Amino acid sequence: MTRAPAAGALALLLCCPGLAQTPAGATRPAADAAAAAFQAWDRNADGQLSLQEFRAGWQRAQALARAQAGLQRQFAAIDGNRDGGLDAGEYAKLVLVKNAGRGAPPLARFDGDGNGKLGFAEYVKLVEALAPRQPDGGDARR
Repeated sequence: MTRAPAAGALALLLCCPGLAQTPAGATRPAADAAAAAFQAWDRNADGQLSLQEFRAGWQRAQALARAQAGLQRQFAAIDGNRDGGLDAGEYAKLVLVKNAGRGAPPLARFDGDGNGKLGFAEYVKLVEALAPRQPDGGDARR
């Protein structure tokens, strides 16, 4: 079982989606990650972070980190055979899939690597696509 990143690092990745776009095996220098976080949190783009901007950015990052941790727990609970992926049988048992009924997309729609099961990142995309949204435009997972 792989260890989850520290909450601060996870929060940074979640607050700055572009950081997650690094190709597999490649790493981004810390300066790039810091610059991306700074840019995302600098809402008025004045090149400075006010205390208010920092607090807002940090709160968003922490909320996203909590959501990510919750999704990791859900994924682990659903992965009955503990093989690190959700196969067709496990996929069919997902509440989101059951709620979608006949309109549920096939597993293949989210199976980006074509291995017949969903890894964690693919599961997150499924949740993003199928989870109900809150009326204010936020999403129900947060």
